[in-house]
Amino acid sequence: MSRSPIALTMLKRRSLPLIAVAMLCGCQSAPFVAPAIDLPETWHRPPEAQPDDARTDEVRPLPSADALPDSLATLPWHALLPIPELHALIDAALAANADLRIAIERIELARAQYGIERAALFPGIDASASASRERLPGFDPRENTISENASVGLSMPAWEIDLWGRLAARTEAARREVLANAALADGVRTSLIAQVSSLYLELLDLDAQHEITRRTIDGRRKALRLTRARFEEGVSSILDVRQAESLLAGSEQALADQARRIAQTENALAVLLGRNPGTIRRASRLDALTPPAQVTAGLPSELLQRRPDIRAAEASLRGAGANLDAARKAFLPRITLTTLLGFATTDLAQLFDSGRQAWSLQPAIGLPLFDAGRLRSGVAAAEAQQRIQVEQYKATIRQAFREVSDALVAFEQLSRQRDATRKVVHANRERLRVTNARYLAGISSYFEVIDAERQLFDSELALSQTSRLLHQSVVQLYRALGGGSSTAQG
Repeated sequence: MSRSPIALTMLKRRSLPLIAVAMLCGCQSAPFVAPAIDLPETWHRPPEAQPDDARTDEVRPLPSADALPDSLATLPWHALLPIPELHALIDAALAANADLRIAIERIELARAQYGIERAALFPGIDASASASRERLPGFDPRENTISENASVGLSMPAWEIDLWGRLAARTEAARREVLANAALADGVRTSLIAQVSSLYLELLDLDAQHEITRRTIDGRRKALRLTRARFEEGVSSILDVRQAESLLAGSEQALADQARRIAQTENALAVLLGRNPGTIRRASRLDALTPPAQVTAGLPSELLQRRPDIRAAEASLRGAGANLDAARKAFLPRITLTTLLGFATTDLAQLFDSGRQAWSLQPAIGLPLFDAGRLRSGVAAAEAQQRIQVEQYKATIRQAFREVSDALVAFEQLSRQRDATRKVVHANRERLRVTNARYLAGISSYFEVIDAERQLFDSELALSQTSRLLHQSVVQLYRALGGGSSTAQG
C-alpha cells in the first residue's frame, strides 16, 4: 500500500521524537553491579591436633562473630601494642616516610586531573581585546587608505553541551581515580604501621637473642676454663677441651651474626622513619610484652568495606565502567556552542559609543562518520580494562581472605608453639643441670654436657623467635583486617 507524500512527512515528524527518546535511553549509564564473590561465612582454620587414630579431614570454622568481641580491626593502632617508644617511631614514620608522602601526592595529582575533567562540563569565558591600524593601497594606486579595527568583549570558546553524558562519565571516572588513590594511600599508612611494628619486634627479638648468646658465651668460657683445668689434672682428655673450644666458637659465631642482623634491621627501620641508616634507641624487652589471650576478625564481609586495597579495587572497577560508558558515547553527535559579546568598530575613537555592540552565537553539531576504527578500538580497550579490573577486584578479595586466615592460624598455632617451647626450655635447663653434676661426678661424658648445652641454647633462641612471631601475627592480622584505616566511601 502506497503512502502520500503528506503522510510520509507526518510519519517522519512523529518518528523524530521517538528516535530521540531511543537515543537518550540508549545513552543512559548502566548501574554498577559488583562481580559475584563467594563470601565465606566464617574464617577457615585447620582441625585441632589429634592422635593419628582420631584425626579427620574435617575443616572446623572459627566460632561465629556474634559470640566474640568486636573485630581486632576496630582498635586504634596505638592500642595494638601499648609501647610508648614504638608509638613515637610510628608517629615519626607517618610524618616522614617517603612512600606515604608519594601516595598522598598521588591523591593530589588525581584530584587535579578530576578538576580538569570536571571543568569540561561548564562553559569557559575569556576576555579579549584587539586593535589594528593599517595603511594599504586603495583602488587608485596613487592613493593609500588607512583602516582601523578594534574589538573588546567576552567570548565563550567552543563548549560541548554534554547532552548524552559522555563528559559526565569521564568526570566520574576521574573521581573514582581520586577515591582509588585515597584508599591506596590509606593502605600504605596501614602497611607502614605494620612494617614499623614488625621491625621493632624483630629488634626486640634480636636483642633477646643477643643477650641469650652473651650469657651462653660467659657460661661456655667458664666451662672451657674448667675443662682445661681438669685436663691439666689428668681428669679430662684433650678431646673434651677441643669440644669446649668448638662450643664457645659456635656461640661467638652466632653473636656476630646477630650483631649483623641488628644493624641491618635498624637500618631498615630508620629508612622507614625517613632517616638515614643509623641506630634505633629502644628500652623495651620482648619478654615484657603480653600478647592478647585471643583475637577476633569479625565477619568476612566486613573486609569489603574496611580493607583499603579492596576499596581501591572497587573504585578502579567503577572508574573502568565510567570510562567504558564514555567510550561508547563517543559515537554520538557532539553539540558545541561558541559565543561572543562585546564592542567592535572600525574607528578606535568610537569603540564604546552607542551602537557599537557586537555579538555572535555559533552552535555546531558533529557526528563521526569515518575514523578508521579509532572509536571502536577505544571501546574495545575500555572493555578489556574493565575485565582486567574485575579480575583484579576478585583476586584482591581472595588475597585478603587468605591473609586474614593465615594470620588467625599463625596466632592460634604460635600461641601453642610458644607454650610448648617454654616447656622445652625448662626441661633442657634441668637436663643441663643434672648432666653437669653427673659429669663432675665422673658418671656422664662431656658429650652429654655439650649436647645438653646446645639444645638449651637452641631452645632459648627458639622461644624468643616464637614470641616475636606471635606478636607479629597480631600485627599482621590487624593489617590484614584493614585496622586503623578510614572506611569513608564516595
